[in-house]
Formats: sequence, C-alpha cells, structure tokens
Amino acid sequence: MGFKVDSSFLRYLTMGARGTRQVIAELEGLGFEPIELERYCTSNKIWATKVKRLRLPDLICVKTGLKVEVRAKSALTIKMSDAPANPDRVWDAGAEDEDVVAFIACRNGPGGPFPADHAAYFDIGSLRRSARKSILGPAKSASEGAERDRTWPSTVPKRSGTVLSVTRDKLLVQMEEPARKQSFNVAGRNVYVAAGDRFEAGMTFLAGVPDRMADLSPHLARRYDPVKGLRSARAVDRYAAAKAVRFRPEREQAALPLLERALKSEREARVALEVAGTATALGLAAGQGRIADFLWSDDAADLSMEAILILTEIGGDFAREQLAQLAADPDFEGDERRQAAIWGLGKAGVKAYHDLLPYLNDADENVAFHAIAAFGHDTPRPIVQRLVRALSNGEPSLAPAASEALRVIGGRKVLEVLVKAIEQSGSDFAWGMATLGRLEPKLVREGLRGSPLLAQLEPMLLMAHGANWLTAEDAVVNFAFLLKQDLYAPVN
Repeated sequence: MGFKVDSSFLRYLTMGARGTRQVIAELEGLGFEPIELERYCTSNKIWATKVKRLRLPDLICVKTGLKVEVRAKSALTIKMSDAPANPDRVWDAGAEDEDVVAFIACRNGPGGPFPADHAAYFDIGSLRRSARKSILGPAKSASEGAERDRTWPSTVPKRSGTVLSVTRDKLLVQMEEPARKQSFNVAGRNVYVAAGDRFEAGMTFLAGVPDRMADLSPHLARRYDPVKGLRSARAVDRYAAAKAVRFRPEREQAALPLLERALKSEREARVALEVAGTATALGLAAGQGRIADFLWSDDAADLSMEAILILTEIGGDFAREQLAQLAADPDFEGDERRQAAIWGLGKAGVKAYHDLLPYLNDADENVAFHAIAAFGHDTPRPIVQRLVRALSNGEPSLAPAASEALRVIGGRKVLEVLVKAIEQSGSDFAWGMATLGRLEPKLVREGLRGSPLLAQLEPMLLMAHGANWLTAEDAVVNFAFLLKQDLYAPVN
C-alpha cells in the first residue's frame, strides 16, 4: 500500500511535483513545449513498487530537445544528489553540457508547499566546470554507495530588495521591510544580478560559484527530431525519442517503421517498454502485444507496474481493457499492481468510472480506497445515480464507500441527484441525508435555499469537510496523529 507513509514524505513529493509543474508553465510561457520525461515527476501519488528507470531528466521539450532536471527546494540551494562510488548514480550521469537544471524555491502554505513564480536555471556544463568548488555532504544512509548531497556555494537573500551596485567582491543592496542598505561579500563567486534588479527573499540567487546562470533563449532556435533520436546509440536518447514522438504528430509516419523495428530489436528493457507504449498509442497491433507481454510478465514486477502507468497515460479502449482485466484477475489479489490498475481506470487515466463500481467495497481495503479515490468531478450522471442507489443497497460496507465516492465527486450534479432521491424516499433516507451533509457547505446552502431540507442539514454542515479549522484536511490528519500518541501515563 504505497500511500501509508509519513506526511513529511508526501510533502516532499508534493513539493517536487508542484515545482515541476511550475517550471513546465514557465517554460511554456517562454515558447518551449515541455513534457514529462521522468514519468510521474509531476505527480505526488505514492507507489511502493519501485520502478528501476533509466537516469533521466524530468522534462524534455519536444520542439527543441532541451532537457531539464527540476530541483524544488524549501531552502533555495544549488544542490544535486550524488553517489561518487556508483558511476550510474553520479550527479551528472548521462547528462550533456547543454542540459539544464531548474532550481525552484517552495514555501509552505495552508494547502501544502507552493512554488515561486520563477526558477533559476543552470546548465550542466557550468556546474561541471565549478564542481571542484562544490561541497560533498555526508552519506544519506549507511548502505554502500549511498547518495550524498553535492552543494555549490551560493548567495540567497533572506529578505526582498533591490540591487544598488556590484563590484568584484561586494554586492550592495537596498533591503525592504525594514528598509536599509546591506552588503554581501561575493568574493570568489560569480554575480548573477545587476544594479537595478529586484530580488525576492529566498527565491533568487544573487551569486554563486558556477560561472553563469543559463540563458534559455538560444535553445528556442533549435529543432528536435525524435525520429533521429530513435536511431541514437544512447539508450536515454532512444527513450526520450520514443516518448516525444507521441507529441509530434507530423513525425509519426516517419517514426512508425523505426518503432516497428525497435519492438523486435531493442535490448534495453525500459526503452523497449516505452517504444511499446508509443506504438500502442499510435495504433500498432505489435505495440499492444509487446506492452501486454510486459504487463502480464511474472519476471519483472517493476516493468509490469510501469506498463500499467503507461497504459494509464495513453488511454484508449485497449488500455481500458487491459487495466480492467488485470484488476479483475484473482492472481493479482494482494498485489499493488491491482490497485494501480484500478487507479488507472479512474480520473488519473481512462476515466472508465463504470469499471470502478465493483471495487468500492472490495475485500482488499487498499483496493477499495483506490476505487473510491479514483472518481473525478467529471463522473457522468448515470454513475452518480448508481452510487446514490448504492446508499440504500443494504450492504453495510457499500453505503459508506458510495457516500465517500459521492463526496469525492462533489458538485451540483451530486447535490441534485441526492436531493431528488431524498424527495422520493423521504428524509428517513439516512445515508442520503448524511451524504448531503458531507458536501461542500456553500454548495448545499445555495442549492437548498428555501428548502425545508436545509434546516435539517445545518448541524451536519457545521462539521462538513473543510467547514471549520478542525475539519480542514491538514488539521484532521495532524490531530488524528496526535490522538494516536495515547501511551502517556507512567507505568507504576
């Protein structure tokens, strides 16, 4: 069960995902067309099954070929993970000088970490040239070959302000709140700002040991050809090309013969799986057969899991068929891949909400959790009606599951279907009333204005999800955690 972990790990994943999404938005604003290269880098969904992927940058621009690694940090630093004893896991393994690292600061907010508006970009070449000035931290674990943090010294202001003047050794700035002048010693560092520049507290690099920050504009003149990439001798380039082809429709026909050939000849399993996913998305029957081989294989559970994630990503009838088949297969009972298949059938993937209904009260609690959470706001009305009917089904485990699914879906559609059912059954429709009282209070109050039902629901709305500070999501989790710390009296 991948999501039963501490909240600090989820916060870390959320910070990375939101930071990457912000970098994507910024790159798009500059004229790039970035996509995920490292699958799930924009997601905070946790799976226990670890996929042994190639060492990849997070993003690739399908127009220019620019590859970008994203590092979201609560404290802005030029820091990379390094494993000096493992050539495959050193900080710049497989990277080219023109590849870029985006460092973006994140701050805590009521809804979790939120990123700065802009990232700071450094190319790999500048980091390599200054690597001898970087500092290697202690091992993160006791295991042999454990990763360590490699940090390039830099200057980041604690308060916002404006640069007044720059000399070789000193940076003079006008700080805000309170307004006063301050100088920074930048001896031995390269300055990245000029007089008149404004900077934000904790969000801006003023100086650092890398010789320069990256200028992304020259990359916009480049043109990336994924078809050429499919012929590369480098596995990382073939992988990137296989994924990028899906987003370059004008190159699909030229890529098809190479994809068909790679389905038979590619020896790097992770590249072969990505080729199969793209071939499937482009309608090649041979691609469907190859990805099914990975999906149903007993030899490599991690690649089978990756096949599920790829089918979730590409969608379509074949993906739905395979995911539904795996979810129903008794051989996968107790296997996290079943949870992933059900997740893929929902809002994160093919949105086959009808296929989720049989799993709402599955004997495997983790499967039921995923089925409930997989419903989206776009769930069709007929499925909402079936969920409302399930509230009076009589099965003690189904009614609460259907109620929670309806709360997750939310919105006016759920409100209308519930109200109609209550009007037909009377206010003694207990699960209907309870579910109505769990919807967003503002929605219920506006939708039921003038209805006698509203007065009956008001006490429940006071404790609805998010209705007060103790029912806010973070408060519920934190308070439940506190209450579990119940062994406090000394043993006499």
